[in-house]
Amino acid sequence: MFFPELNPNSKVWVYASSRDFDATEVNFINDSLAVFIPEWAAHGAKLVGNGTVHKSRFVILSVDESQVNASGCSIDTSVHFIKNLGSELGVNFFNRMDMVIENDDKMETIHISDLKHHKNAKVYNPMITSLSELNSSWLIPVSESPFV
Repeated sequence: MFFPELNPNSKVWVYASSRDFDATEVNFINDSLAVFIPEWAAHGAKLVGNGTVHKSRFVILSVDESQVNASGCSIDTSVHFIKNLGSELGVNFFNRMDMVIENDDKMETIHISDLKHHKNAKVYNPMITSLSELNSSWLIPVSESPFV
């Protein structure tokens, strides 16, 4: 379960990397999150949130908007943070045409148009926006994906 300390309705952003991270990169991302999250604010108000690396492929950010709403500026700040991570690590977090699937416990990045050829796999649903969705329906059968 992700971020049990946050409200289930918390806002979530999932960034899929174009490749897996190695252990050194995971440590770098976690160290960067440990600096970023406590400083993340909206109009001067500290956001209550968290971040993590999942399966050496995803960076996940969450904000408990029952405490303080994320503003456009705070969202821009998080996007800038993720873009900087991508530059540092040489990965792309923003190719929305790529989908991450899992088949026999192996992860693979495929083009969205190829999703229909992987009907026995599961796909990480990029449409989730809340912590409750992240915890309950992030990894779904390809057949249930809105992109097939």
